Amino acid sequence: VSSLVHIYSIGYMSHDPHKPRFMAYLSLFTFAMLMLVTSDNFLQLYFGWEGVGLASYLLIGFWYKKPSANAAA
Repeated sequence: VSSLVHIYSIGYMSHDPHKPRFMAYLSLFTFAMLMLVTSDNFLQLYFGWEGVGLASYLLIGFWYKKPSANAAA
């Protein structure tokens, strides 16, 4: 599913000058989610959980200068 999201994002974000930052956040989210679901101990689960939270925060706040995005948040 993540591969399809990445492929779709390439076209969707083609107009945005900050596309590399968005793709980095999306990749961080994917890595943290994989870490979370494949963890075999609580420490790795904790870091995966925190990584997903951090990446979600970064993705939600990506368009912080866009008025419509701020109003929707």
